[in-house]
Amino acid sequence: MGLDRKLLGSAAVNSALSHLLAWYVLGVFRTARVNIVPPEAFDVARAEAPAIFTFWHGLAMMTPRAVPIDLPIVPMIARNAAAGVVAGAVGTQGIRTIRASGSQRAHTLHKKGGAAGFRQALRELEAGNSVLMTADVPKVSQVSGKGVIHLARLSGRPIIPIAYVSRYGLRFNNWDRMVVDLPFSPVTLRHGAPIHVPTDADGEAVERLRRFLTEELDRITQDAYERTGIADKFTPGPTNQDPAADG
Repeated sequence: MGLDRKLLGSAAVNSALSHLLAWYVLGVFRTARVNIVPPEAFDVARAEAPAIFTFWHGLAMMTPRAVPIDLPIVPMIARNAAAGVVAGAVGTQGIRTIRASGSQRAHTLHKKGGAAGFRQALRELEAGNSVLMTADVPKVSQVSGKGVIHLARLSGRPIIPIAYVSRYGLRFNNWDRMVVDLPFSPVTLRHGAPIHVPTDADGEAVERLRRFLTEELDRITQDAYERTGIADKFTPGPTNQDPAADG
C-alpha cells in the first residue's frame, strides 16, 4: 500500500482533508463571478427535478455548485481513498452520497459498487432527490457510458448535462484532464437542454442517446470554455466512441 493510501486511510487525516476541501470549494465559489447560461437554466432544472445532472469527470470539483442550491441532490462518488476525501467534504455540507462508480470489466463492477449504486440512484430519484454523476466511461475521458442513459430510462427522469468552467484553474494532463478551480475567477455555469429517454428504448436507441450525450456534453463544455475566455484550453473528446460500448 502506498504512503498516500495509508495517509488517506487514517480517519483523522481523511477528516482534516475533507474539511479543508470543503472550505476551499466554498471560498472558490463565494469569490467567483458566475455567468449562468442560459439565464433560465436553474428555473428549467427546478421544473424538471428530480433529474440526473451529469458532467465530465475532469470538472468535478465545483460541479455541485452548478445545481440550484435549493434542490435536494445526492452525488455519486467513487469508493477509492481519494474520492473518500471528496465524499467527506460533501458530507460536511449535510449532503448524502452514493459511493459507487462504473467499470468496463464485469469482475470489478461489484468491488466498485456499480450495481448497488445504480439501484440506490433509482431509489433516490423515486424519492424526489436529484442525482449528480459523471458521464465518462471509467478511465476514458469525455466518452459517455450507457449507465446514465439506463438510469434515465428506468427512472423516467430527465438527464441534464452541465459544466462549471473557471477561467483560472490548475489543469492537469491526467486521464480526465482534471481541473482545480482557483478563487476570484470568472465562471461560466452552463446547462444543456434536458434529455428524456423513453422507457421502452431498445439497445440501438440507448447507444444513439449515449453518443448524443457525449456530443452534447462536449458541446456545452466547449461553449463554456469559449464564454469564459479560455477557448484554447478546451480539449475535445476522442472521435472514436467505441471504448464506451461497455460503460
